[in-house]
Amino acid sequence: MEPRWVWPFELIEKIGEGGMGIVYRARYSGNDRIVAVKLLPTEVAADPVLLARFERELDVLKQLKHPNIVRCFGGTCESTQRFYAMELVDGGTLADLLEKKGHLSWEFVVDYALQMCEALQYAHEHGVIHRDVKPGNFLLTKSGNIKLSDFGLAAIATAHRLTAAGRTVGTIQYMAPEQIRGKPALDGRADLYALGCVLYEMLTGQPPYAGENAAAVLQQHLSAPIPHAAAIMLECPLKLDQLICDLMSKDADQRPATAAEVGWRLEEILQPGRRGAAVEPELFMSRTKVVEPLQDVAHVPSDDAIPVSTGWGSQPWLSWGVAAVLLLFCAGLWIRSSAIASQLAQAERYWVKLFEGPDLNLRLVAAEAIADFGPIRWTTIQSLNKATADPNPAVRLAAVKAMGKHASECRSFQGEMLHLEKVDDHPEVRHQAGLALEAMKHAPAEFSIYKLLAWVAFLAVVVFVGINGWNLWQRLKLSAAA
Repeated sequence: MEPRWVWPFELIEKIGEGGMGIVYRARYSGNDRIVAVKLLPTEVAADPVLLARFERELDVLKQLKHPNIVRCFGGTCESTQRFYAMELVDGGTLADLLEKKGHLSWEFVVDYALQMCEALQYAHEHGVIHRDVKPGNFLLTKSGNIKLSDFGLAAIATAHRLTAAGRTVGTIQYMAPEQIRGKPALDGRADLYALGCVLYEMLTGQPPYAGENAAAVLQQHLSAPIPHAAAIMLECPLKLDQLICDLMSKDADQRPATAAEVGWRLEEILQPGRRGAAVEPELFMSRTKVVEPLQDVAHVPSDDAIPVSTGWGSQPWLSWGVAAVLLLFCAGLWIRSSAIASQLAQAERYWVKLFEGPDLNLRLVAAEAIADFGPIRWTTIQSLNKATADPNPAVRLAAVKAMGKHASECRSFQGEMLHLEKVDDHPEVRHQAGLALEAMKHAPAEFSIYKLLAWVAFLAVVVFVGINGWNLWQRLKLSAAA
């Protein structure tokens, strides 16, 4: 195009176009800085609603200053020409990246999602609901950062509403049910629903719902079951899959309350903590008494010069008292071990029941929970092994991973893992089966540390009592001889 001006910017080339304006690469005449200029064509500006939305977008961007939101430098009018300038983000859009790559690895998805949450949380805290969260509205920098743009449909909590009641605005592939129904009382959770749709598309390469026409897609948002990204991308962590399902809940009250909460859960996926039915090891340590070693008592000859052995045998009451303490300690360890085993068995039975149920999402979450347990029961191992023949590859993969984590208890199933490694029709299942097989081959025998300590303490008591009993018997014989 021939250079043209909207003072003080020289428009160099058109780089984007949409219903809310045309975006140009431009040069600021004041310092030759290259920026992006969004221009509202004169014929579009004749529509008072579109003009008001354009001016609303300018107002919103001027108050939102965040590293993950495109920065606005201000705007002005030249006769009937409306435009504003913003930073030029030259890495394309997330939609462009998905069109090129197809889909992204879950690590990249989590990294981008954390930045998206930063942007949305900041906007929501300032009373701004974007209402058009989609891949095309996330701009990428060449350094890998992501910036939210295009606030033309944004709603401000204190502003006059531009959308009539009962009217729907947004992009149909990412619209929350309440947004489709046209309810006026939208909040940030509508953006979080769209975020869930975007994350699903980043993982799978396709929107969560598709149809022959817009009405079919909208109806699916309202009533269709929530799809699982992990059923398509098997490498997707189950917690990420669950988070996406929570974000796409039909009921806004069932979604995470804020983008900050979503960010916290994403951080947990990158650095998972130990959370579950099992008791933390620190709790065990805090409840276990540490018996300090007792010092030997020096032998002092008695007045009647009866020779006695040194050591604990010379103090019979103290010796038998210590023996009683050790016996109680031994019994306490054994009881503690049994109580912990009973608690874990109860929790384990709960997760196995969910794993054997009909709900795919609960089955996948339950498999991950079982994998994080300590030693598991034989019935649980049999349930996992049975699931390796499930027709759903996501279930098979989850079961194989769980068995690989319990390689010591599952060593007798090496033949089944070898069979899966050779004949399963899904490459990731075959790969995980191979890893599980290797783990089983080199896995040590499982044991309970508490029961081991109890047996060691019991043997110590037996030796202790034997030695001191012998010493006491010798003392009695010498006393009788004297």
